[in-house]
Amino acid sequence: MSARRTVRPGLGRFATLGRGGPTRRGAAIAGMIALGLVASACGGDDDEKSPGPSNAPATAAAKSGGRITMLAVQDSAALDVFRTSNVAVADEPRLAALYDPLVYINPKDQKVNAHLAESLSSADNGATWTLKLRPGVTFSDGTPFDANAIKVNYDKQADMATRSVHIGAASTFKAEVVDPLTVKLTPVGAPNPNLDRLIAVELPYIEAPSAISKGPEAYGAQPIGAGPFVLKSWSRGNEQVFERNPNYWQKDKGLPKLDGFTVKNVPDIQQQYTSVKSGQADLFVSSDQKLLGDAAKELNASELKTDGGQMVQFNLRKGPFTDPRARRAVTLALDPADIPKTLNNGYVPAKGFFNQSGPYADPAVTQAAQNKAEAQRLFNELAAEGKKLNFRYLVPQNPSSVRVAEWMQGQLRTFQNVDMSIDSVEIGAYIQKYAISRDFDAMLFQQWVVDPEPTAFSAWYSKSPFNVIGWNSPAADEALAKGRGSTDPAVRKQAYSDLQKAIVAELPFWVYAESSNGAIFNDKVTGIEHYNSGVFFMDRIGLK
Repeated sequence: MSARRTVRPGLGRFATLGRGGPTRRGAAIAGMIALGLVASACGGDDDEKSPGPSNAPATAAAKSGGRITMLAVQDSAALDVFRTSNVAVADEPRLAALYDPLVYINPKDQKVNAHLAESLSSADNGATWTLKLRPGVTFSDGTPFDANAIKVNYDKQADMATRSVHIGAASTFKAEVVDPLTVKLTPVGAPNPNLDRLIAVELPYIEAPSAISKGPEAYGAQPIGAGPFVLKSWSRGNEQVFERNPNYWQKDKGLPKLDGFTVKNVPDIQQQYTSVKSGQADLFVSSDQKLLGDAAKELNASELKTDGGQMVQFNLRKGPFTDPRARRAVTLALDPADIPKTLNNGYVPAKGFFNQSGPYADPAVTQAAQNKAEAQRLFNELAAEGKKLNFRYLVPQNPSSVRVAEWMQGQLRTFQNVDMSIDSVEIGAYIQKYAISRDFDAMLFQQWVVDPEPTAFSAWYSKSPFNVIGWNSPAADEALAKGRGSTDPAVRKQAYSDLQKAIVAELPFWVYAESSNGAIFNDKVTGIEHYNSGVFFMDRIGLK
């Protein structure tokens, strides 16, 4: 690593997506939005005091050889780096197996480290960045993992025609080949002292140009990466079989540990748990806090707590929640602690978007506590002005999401002058309503955020096309720009304290459960080491 500005914090000023038109832009936005919906739809539901693994018994090195069975709630739609989400509870473990990250954020200390890359550094405070690659690395088909491959990937990620779920990140910089192992990255519009964080979170995986040249159908179904495993077979809707990559760049270190692994699709998370407990399977990733708690007692759980969580987001562009009194009334009517008490779902009540044990939380700035009297006063005030609160709450069609929505509905029925209906739809319709047509009053969303950059800026900066809820706040914009524009921990901490103040004052959303996810596994499995928001290095995982 360079002693200059090497891989540590990451992203630049926001850049718009160009003239893609509403259909293409909507598709890109929908893809990005889908990253936060997977667990809500089908799951169930750092240091300087960083959120980190709360229970990590499986850090011992694994032996060489053997196979494991992993479980997933759904099959992959594709396994390319463009259309597949970087979400630990969804496809990211498979991406980690196929591709390996260029750079990653270590959730224990929030720093960005190099992995496939040799270094990622800036000598001019983010005006330009230099990505150095390790010599001798090849893709699994033997083609070179070089600077041209990086440029091909990043240019394609930024191309509107690709409909990449990462276009919002890729369009913020330009890539230029300097030599076979060096790429120059130049932020668009203004310096970006935190570009490394953007690369680590949004663009860490690189696909072989030899696969990309064959077109989307081929590169999605027959992916070629430089990771520890290759895809041997794929029975759609059933299972994927992965085998050791004979050309893996760390094979001289005895990696990967496993000969291979199989991913089987088991949509029911309780069945996943039972399968691991009975020995029919070995591991699955979950964001269900009750299952993680149960596993810590009965099996093994390597849980990672991050910023974000499960939240109610309000539509600030149209509908009843354009009036801040309506947002405040609903949030004051509800108590997050009542959800796990009533539903026994293991949720940890949230005090805000930033995890209270994390480096950016300001303990003096938290969501207001429940105040039923004030909530009723606001409901009455709105009704007296002819604005009786009647709203639709959009949720994905799964039992966990619907149960929480029904709890909210029941709580609000104890108040006068408010009526909530539940709009529960399958995930495709959910994304269409939320991300494209924006046909909702309020909606459920879930996020796992290892660092505010780039996620918070992309979601809430007023000019971001991914600001789907329409939050337009000068105070939030200033805080987000300040957080993005500095690598000084003290400056960033103050910036995100200011952001929390804006969130609490303006209530664009209300977080009711803290964010966490992790691996649940049996006693045979070891070697789990998390990176980013909960995925783990697939080269190290194996059998005791």
